[in-house]
Amino acid sequence: MATKKYQDASSGQKLLKLYRILFSENKQHYQSDLAKALNCSAQTIIRLTNEIEQSSPECFQTGTEKNRRWYRLQANHKNTLGLNYQELQYLSLCRELSKSLIPQEIVQRIDQTLLQLSMLLLELDSGKFSPTSKSIAFFSKGKIDYSQQVNIIEDLLNCVESKFFCHVHYVANESKQGKNYYFVPQKLIAMNNALYVYGAISNNAATELIHTICLAIHRIKKLDLIKQPISISIPEPNENTFGLPWHEPRTFTIQFTKEAAGYVKERIWADEQKIEELENGEIILTITTCSEPELMAWVRSFGERASIVV
Repeated sequence: MATKKYQDASSGQKLLKLYRILFSENKQHYQSDLAKALNCSAQTIIRLTNEIEQSSPECFQTGTEKNRRWYRLQANHKNTLGLNYQELQYLSLCRELSKSLIPQEIVQRIDQTLLQLSMLLLELDSGKFSPTSKSIAFFSKGKIDYSQQVNIIEDLLNCVESKFFCHVHYVANESKQGKNYYFVPQKLIAMNNALYVYGAISNNAATELIHTICLAIHRIKKLDLIKQPISISIPEPNENTFGLPWHEPRTFTIQFTKEAAGYVKERIWADEQKIEELENGEIILTITTCSEPELMAWVRSFGERASIVV
């Protein structure tokens, strides 16, 4: 009896290797070359390619050229993963932007997922893309460590997606004892290197809305998930105003000196804003906010270079 070729490899290992060869290069792979690469017989290649054809008939191609049998896999990236390499680059960019807000454990999981996606795309230039590359960097001040809030963040997201509510113990800056709330989360918000959750304080059955509120997630010391559907409607926060949603929109007019004008003009502070340029180089910014204290603190940060127009 003849010695079995490639006898140390199982049938599954051969199938995996063959699939990788066919999928990695979008070209015709001849049966004789594949048999040589796998160190097996032509009959084994026929059997393995039949299995691949049955599992991926829409991608599998075969034919003959000068009496030589060839096989090919053409993957439709758009249909299989729903994204391309440019979109994957932007996902990697978003990962860098949000890195300071996400616990390290989650960052590592995102990195692994991006790496797997890049491998699945299998572009010819895939070696040029590294989802964990440092070609762009984001610097932040006052970063908060959310490693202890992983479960709280996941429970909040569960509440939002499933329309549940929760009971939280919240400790603000000025309160050592903290307060307990029945809270209905509606949306997580990232701002100024911190994570917040917008929602409403409710009664113990989530049938009555007491008032809307934004809570800093790192100040939620305990969260008990209540898996009961809510029966109240919470107004959507206005995402296009200056600052976090604390109250109804209010409009303010601020005058900036010439020294601060360039910095202010370069940025969009809110969708509802208007900039008037004065002849002396100063500007007047009219802006809408749902967070008057935050706006006032921002104006004070400019010192004598900014003032509220009465």
